[in-house]
Amino acid sequence: MRFNILVTGALYSSQSAYSALQFCEAAITAGHSVSQVFFYQDGATLASALSVPVADEFHAVDAWVEYAERTSTDLVVCVSAAERRGILGSEQAIEFDKATHNLHASFKVEGLGALHEASLASDRTVSFK
Repeated sequence: MRFNILVTGALYSSQSAYSALQFCEAAITAGHSVSQVFFYQDGATLASALSVPVADEFHAVDAWVEYAERTSTDLVVCVSAAERRGILGSEQAIEFDKATHNLHASFKVEGLGALHEASLASDRTVSFK
């Protein structure tokens, strides 16, 4: 089975990010695949390269990056949701005349069409709030 994952929970209430990651790990272990993980609404905060959690907390950004590198899964963040929350890729930083960008290099910025296409190409879309 091929899954598409939607994460809408914020970085600092990382239960949804942790649950989504555990689901992805279990799916891979069971022989399934994950086409992409799409971060939407407050989930866009997970794409920040500037995230620095306290030492004893789950580091969601690092965990997703490690997972994506190990499994070759695309990490996609909604462009509108990211911009609203101050997460900018290099193109958005230029467009909005900002000095720098803060999108983690392992994430891609896309529109909602990417979520729609991945959902069509998958057997199931699973949402974590």
